[in-house]
Amino acid sequence: CVCVREGGGGGGQSGGAAGCLLLCDLQQRAVDATRRRLEALPSSGLLELDFRCGDHAALLEGLAAGSADLVVFNLGYLPGGDKSIVTTAEGTVRAMSAAEVAVAPGGCVSVALYPGHEEGSREAEAVLEHAARLPQGGWSVLSSQWVNQRSKRSGSPAPSLLLLQRMH
Repeated sequence: CVCVREGGGGGGQSGGAAGCLLLCDLQQRAVDATRRRLEALPSSGLLELDFRCGDHAALLEGLAAGSADLVVFNLGYLPGGDKSIVTTAEGTVRAMSAAEVAVAPGGCVSVALYPGHEEGSREAEAVLEHAARLPQGGWSVLSSQWVNQRSKRSGSPAPSLLLLQRMH
């Protein structure tokens, strides 16, 4: 998951950075590849980067309420990586619940769902059920799915996107 936090007090609380980008993945290989790519880009020094390997729910549960502007989940497994290491329905719903607390009013949660494997299908169903139960007055929820696309190899549904915006 990726979490963007705004800086506190004009950056004074984050070593001069105006904000913080927290990146977390289940596989160290993905964390390392992301670190290499981002650190190779030119930097203004206004964004603090924090790379972590582990449980996205634990990362989000450690954030203060309303401290994040955006949380992005890219679920499933690392392409080309160990396909036995996947996000799970239970872990992702827990992480989404934590993200809902961490996101400030006006902030968003984005979830890319990959139902092309057994756990991904269970995960997509659980995530969509969870999102459907969010209170209408507090959250705006959009689910977007390709209805005429399927995997050429397996015939499984194409990935879908879930967007949640905290209204107040």
